[in-house]
Amino acid sequence: MPSQASMWQKMSMVRLGFLCGLAAFLTVLAGSAGATPRLDRERCSFKPPRGDRVECYVLTVLENREQPQGREIKLKVAILKAKRTAGVEPMIYLSGGPGDSPLVASTPGADALSEGDWWNETAAIRRRRDVVILSQRGAGGSNPNLDCFDTRSSDPGKARRRAVTEQQEREILSRCRAGLERRKIDLGMYTTPALADDVADLAAALGQSKINIYGVSYGTRWALEVMRRHPDLVRAAVLDGVYPPQVNGEQNEPAIVRRAFEQLYADCAADAVCRERHPALRATLEGLIEAAERTPIELALTLEDGPHPVQLDGTQVMMVLLNMMREGEVAAIPETVAAVQRGDLRLLKLYAEDLETNDGGLLEQNAQQFDGLYNSVECRETWPMVDRTARRKAIENNGVYGLNAKSSKSPTFCPVWRVTPAPATERQPVKSDVPTLLLSGGYDWLTPPAWAREAAKTLSASRNVVFRAQGHGVVVQDACAARLRDVFIEDPNPKRALPCRPDKAPNFTAVWDRVRNMP
Repeated sequence: MPSQASMWQKMSMVRLGFLCGLAAFLTVLAGSAGATPRLDRERCSFKPPRGDRVECYVLTVLENREQPQGREIKLKVAILKAKRTAGVEPMIYLSGGPGDSPLVASTPGADALSEGDWWNETAAIRRRRDVVILSQRGAGGSNPNLDCFDTRSSDPGKARRRAVTEQQEREILSRCRAGLERRKIDLGMYTTPALADDVADLAAALGQSKINIYGVSYGTRWALEVMRRHPDLVRAAVLDGVYPPQVNGEQNEPAIVRRAFEQLYADCAADAVCRERHPALRATLEGLIEAAERTPIELALTLEDGPHPVQLDGTQVMMVLLNMMREGEVAAIPETVAAVQRGDLRLLKLYAEDLETNDGGLLEQNAQQFDGLYNSVECRETWPMVDRTARRKAIENNGVYGLNAKSSKSPTFCPVWRVTPAPATERQPVKSDVPTLLLSGGYDWLTPPAWAREAAKTLSASRNVVFRAQGHGVVVQDACAARLRDVFIEDPNPKRALPCRPDKAPNFTAVWDRVRNMP
């Protein structure tokens, strides 16, 4: 029989073992509470309409997932709640750019969700499922934010940006890059694959084993990478303005722009009103741009921060016309160029103000790209693969249609940004059997319909739809495209009959009616 002392000794050992085990358990529990990814609720700055609800969070993820003790990134998340909770999979929106910031307002004190018309735009989806908006790592709504210059939201910031010369831009980017390096921010982790893993982390933090994804422009490349890296996560995908990884967006831009204008000339010739009013549209348009290259067109743009005189050269006139195409206003181009030829600058002024308000580029001394995430992605995934000689020849051979490509400064500034080129494996087509709806605009020169057709070759359950008269991002331009997206998310059947028609031609007659009734 054991002695009383030995019994107490054994009991003490058991107690010690229990306490050690409890301490170990509490250590694991504490570690898991701070582990990444995690989702923390925060106060919302958005004001939903009566009857709608929004929840705001911060998603914390690792900058480098192979370094668990390394830097953490914090991403803003907004969940636009469904009208009724049905337990169905949410739709996660993946924004474009790279570098777009859908959760950051363009002006101080504004509501980003109201600015983007998110409540109306997602009303049909939110009848049954939540809509989730995730910030891009490295862009607005992320900490750290890689942007290198003041945003356009303040008047002083706008003024400073407009005055920046090309040499000053190089210096700003160089200082910004050095500052990120001093902070030990790893730009090699601000990539499309890393953004794709952020989506998987978000789904895990939300407790979702399946999600729907809706990507626009660069967001479609982001979405495709989610489908590649996390093939079992996605229930359905809608890709609007498709930019697949096997396509280089900068290599053939002059030819793409030319084809878009050739389509305009053909559509005008096929329309009785346009043909009668603009029998020499090609000559008029090309002549206008060539004349502006010699003698810039003087305008006074009326903007939020007051009137601004500007001289539009041929490149900037082309920028205005391309923006009209992008925004679904292609039918107004013939009337705009004809009016300028007559000395009437009202339409050109209207569309130039629209471009400057939304994107800028007309009042600045030189084309600028201060978005650090944009530079990190494009200088890694696009520009190292461009055949510079072939691109230069294409610019020269395409005349006025090469002016926009010629104005790009990325070939000059990518060496300043210094990121390692992406491996060839990332440029391979994405193969997937996820039900996918691909949407394109017939006049989208940024992500032309041919790119969607290319992506669809390896998406076995896909449906490709082209909206003939629209531009870039057709869901916000065409009610039929929005309906297709909403129907597909509810019932992702690629063989389902279309509920509306996407093949309407540009309405030149409606534009002519508006123009002749202008005051």
